[in-house]
Amino acid sequence: MSDASITKKPFPSEEWVASYMEALNRSEEYAKTGKGWQWGIMFLINELPESLAMKLGSKSAAFILDLHDGKCLSYEWVENPEATEAPYKLSGKYSIWTKVITGKLNPTQALLTGQLRVKGDLVRLLKYTAAAVAMVKAAQEVPTEIV
Repeated sequence: MSDASITKKPFPSEEWVASYMEALNRSEEYAKTGKGWQWGIMFLINELPESLAMKLGSKSAAFILDLHDGKCLSYEWVENPEATEAPYKLSGKYSIWTKVITGKLNPTQALLTGQLRVKGDLVRLLKYTAAAVAMVKAAQEVPTEIV
């Protein structure tokens, strides 16, 4: 199948998140490295490019992944991130998130340098750095349209 026949999904979008969940659940590496993790994570993408902000009706977008023992049980597209709770919240600019999901920026490095911010137990999160890398690899399996 050629690249031209693959429909790219805009990042971020509910369509992209659904495909990401499928990619996570196909990943043997994530199944192994995510063992023991039992908490939801909200991914908050700020400072969206104008075209995406207009399409989504907001300058930010968010989704929650319900992650449990190396599987993604479900996802939720979040309309109001400020009013939504999750055990972990990872937030950052669109430009940083796109570097992370394309593999140009290591997620752990992004956290430790403040390019991504975390609300939740950072020490526990850092125990799963291999799972974070596996999650990025799964994201790279999703045909992604980046503005």
